[in-house]
Amino acid sequence: MGGAWRRPRHVRPPAQGRRGMSGSPDPAIAARAIRARLMNGLRLVTAPFPHLAGLAAAVRVELDERVPTMGVFASGRLLANPGFTARLSGDDLVFVLAHELLHLALRTHERARGSAALEFNYAHDYIINDMLRHALGRATIPAGGLDMPGARAKSAEEIVLEMRRTGNFMNSRTQVWEGSIATVEQVLGAARQAPPGTMGDALDARRERELFPDDAGDQAGRARAIRDLATKGMVLAKAMGVLRGKGDAAGGSSQNVQARRGIYRTPWHVALQTWLEGVAPGERTFTRASRRGNDTGDLVMPGRKRYSWMLNVVIDTSASMSDEIPLALGAIADFCDMAGVDEIRLIQCDTVVTSDEVLSPAALADYEVSGYGGSDLTPALVALAEDPRVTAAIVITDGEISYPSEPVPYAVLWALPKGSANFQPPYGRVITMQPGDAP
Repeated sequence: MGGAWRRPRHVRPPAQGRRGMSGSPDPAIAARAIRARLMNGLRLVTAPFPHLAGLAAAVRVELDERVPTMGVFASGRLLANPGFTARLSGDDLVFVLAHELLHLALRTHERARGSAALEFNYAHDYIINDMLRHALGRATIPAGGLDMPGARAKSAEEIVLEMRRTGNFMNSRTQVWEGSIATVEQVLGAARQAPPGTMGDALDARRERELFPDDAGDQAGRARAIRDLATKGMVLAKAMGVLRGKGDAAGGSSQNVQARRGIYRTPWHVALQTWLEGVAPGERTFTRASRRGNDTGDLVMPGRKRYSWMLNVVIDTSASMSDEIPLALGAIADFCDMAGVDEIRLIQCDTVVTSDEVLSPAALADYEVSGYGGSDLTPALVALAEDPRVTAAIVITDGEISYPSEPVPYAVLWALPKGSANFQPPYGRVITMQPGDAP
C-alpha cells in the first residue's frame, strides 16, 4: 500500500471540479453554482442595506445570456448573464446586485416611462452608483459602471437636463456595466436606432413579455407586489437620508425647496389654462388686458375681472414626491405668471395637512416643504370642501395616493408630474405635466 491515501469510492469530487465525459465542466452544475452565488450575494446586500431585504427575498433570479450583463424588470425578475456574473468579485457582485434592487426601490421603471426612458435609466444609474460608492466606501465603480461623482445630491431630472445640455462631450458608456467609453450623445443616438428595451438595465415590460411569453399574464400582479415591497423598504430607508418613498405615516421632516422654473411648458399649460377658464369666476373684459400673449404682437387679449378669487393648490408632499416637488413648485409659479394669478392658497399634505397658507407666486422661489411621509390627501381635500369659497382646486400628485371616494363639492384638476396609467380617479380631470403631452 505504501501508505498512500485513496479517495473512498463513494465520495464525489467538489461540484466545481466535476467534468463531463468530454472533459468540459458540466453546464448544469456550473449554472447551479452561479445561481447559488447570486442568491448569496443578495443575502449579503441586506447587511449594509436592511431596507432592501424584502426586495432581495422577492426577486426571481434567472441566468440568461440574452442580456449582456445584468438587468431587472419591474416584476422583480432579475436576469444575470452567467459569464458576467462569474467575472465579478464577491464585493463587486454585492454592489451590482444592490444597484439592481435600488432600481426597484426607486421605481425607475415607472418614472422612466415615455420617449426618454433610457435617459432616465442612465440618470438613476449615475445616482445609484454614487450612493453605493458612498455607502460602501468604494473608491471606484465596479464593472466599468456609469460614474458621476456627486450624482447622489442631484435629482434624476437635473441629470437628464445636464445630459441633454452637455451630451456631445459628457463621458458615458454604451451600457451600464462593462460598456465601452462613449459620449452621452452617442449612447442616446444609438438607442434611437435600437429596438425598445435593448439598452439600459431597467428592463421594460414589453421586453419581458417578448422574452417570457408564458407568464406574461402574471407580470402586472408581480409588479404591483414589488412596488408594495419597495414602498415599505423606502419607509425603512428614511433614516438613511438618501432614499425616500411613499409610506403610510405622516412625515416629520421639512426642508427648503427651490422651485425649478422653466422646466414645464406648453402644452400642459394650455390644458391647465383651458380648465381654469371653465371653473374660474369673473367674465372676460378689455378693461383689464390679459398679460398672456400681449408681448407677441399688437393684438390685445381681454383679461379677467377679479372677484377676490385665488388659485387653490394641494401639493402631495409624500416621500415619493420628493424629486417632483421642486418641479411642481416651479410649474405653479410659471403658470401664475402666465395666467395673471396673484395669490395662491397652497396646502401641503402627506397624511396630514402640514401647511395651509396664502402666498404670492414669487414666494415659491425658496419655500419650506413639510411632510415626506405617507400618501393620503383626504385631509387636504376635506379642508377645501369645508370652505364655501372654494370652487376649484389643482391637486399635484404622483397618483400613488388615497383620497375621498365621493366627489368633493368643487372642480378638481389632478396634475401628475409623470403619467400613471393606474391613476384613474372617479371625478375630476387628469393631466400630465410633461413637455410634449397633448392638452
